[in-house]
Amino acid sequence: MRIGVGVLAVKRRRREWSFYRCFVVFATSILLGIPRQSDSLQGQCQTIRRRPLKLYDSTQLEIAIPDEVDSRQEEYRLRFGGVGRLYEGKSSDSSRPLQRLQQATVAIVGLGGVGSWAAEALCRSGIGNLVLIDLDDICISNTNRQLHATSSTIGRLKIEEMQKKLFDINPHCNVSLVHEFVSPENVHEVIGNLGATVLLDMIDGSREKSALLAACADLKLPVVTCGGAAGRRDPTKIICGDLTEVEGDKLLATCRKELRKYHGFERGLSFQEKRKNHRKSRKWSIAAVFSTEPQKSLPAGTDLGSSFRRCDGALGTACFVTGAYGFAAAARVVDMIAEGRTKPPQR
Repeated sequence: MRIGVGVLAVKRRRREWSFYRCFVVFATSILLGIPRQSDSLQGQCQTIRRRPLKLYDSTQLEIAIPDEVDSRQEEYRLRFGGVGRLYEGKSSDSSRPLQRLQQATVAIVGLGGVGSWAAEALCRSGIGNLVLIDLDDICISNTNRQLHATSSTIGRLKIEEMQKKLFDINPHCNVSLVHEFVSPENVHEVIGNLGATVLLDMIDGSREKSALLAACADLKLPVVTCGGAAGRRDPTKIICGDLTEVEGDKLLATCRKELRKYHGFERGLSFQEKRKNHRKSRKWSIAAVFSTEPQKSLPAGTDLGSSFRRCDGALGTACFVTGAYGFAAAARVVDMIAEGRTKPPQR
C-alpha cells in the first residue's frame, strides 16, 4: 500500500513539473519574441520554391505556388531591375519593359558558337521563357568558341548543359528543350506550336536557314537571324540591319537568294535599277546580324558549305567574335520585346 501511494506521489510531481516547465518555456518565448513552431512552419510555407515538372523528354515547366507570387516578383525585380531602368521611357516607369521581358518567350534554334552566348544574354536580360532547339553534342574542338564547352561537358548535349547554366542564373526562368535538328522537312512541325514572341536563328546552313525564315513568314513569327562568324577576327565590325541590306556575308547572301527563288520573297532591285529609279528594295522585316569585315579567303576547292554535324569549320573561329554576334542578336531581341515593336517577316 505504501509503495502504491509513493508511486502516485511521484507521478503527480512529474505532471506538476512538466506543467511548470511548459509554462516557463511559453512565457519566455513571449517575453523574448521567440517564434512558435507553428509560426516557423508558416514562414517556411511562404518561402520561394521551384519544382520542375517534366512533361516529356524535351520540356520542363515550373509549378508556382500562389502565395509565392509577390516574393518571386520582388526577387525578379532585384535580379533584372537594371534592365528595366535601361529601357524605361519618358514616364520613368521601368515596370512595363520588365513585364514584357518576363512574359516573353524566345526560341533559339542552334546552341553553338553564337547561340550559346545569345541564350545566356537573354536569360540575364530577364526573358521569362526560353526554348532551346538543337540535337548536337559538345566536342572538344568547341572549346574555342562555345560557352557551354568545358572539360566536364564534352560529349553531353548542348541544350541540356545550357539549361543547367540558365537555371543557375535565374532559377525561375522556364527553359524548354526540343531535341531536334531543324530541316526543310520538319521546320513547321518543330516551331509551329512554340507560342514564341521572337525566334532567334543561329543555323549555319543556307538551305536550313532559308526554310526556317520562310516558315517564320508563314507563321507570322518575328525573327532575328545571324550570318557567318567564321573567318573573322574583328568584333567591332558587327552590325545589325534588314536581311535585304546585308553585304559581305556569303551565308546570308545565299539564303536571301534561296528565299527569292524557292519561297516567294520579293525580288530585289539591281544596281542599275536603284540608280535609275532612286529607290531601295522593300525591306523584309528580318533583322540580320552580320559583319562588314571581309571574310578570310581559302584556297580553291575548299568546301565552305554547312558545318552541320561538324565539330569545327575550315575558316577558323574565336569566342570574341562568336560571342559578339550572340550579344548583338540578343540585344536586338531585347529591344524588340522591351519596346513592344516586334514585327513578323514580310514577303
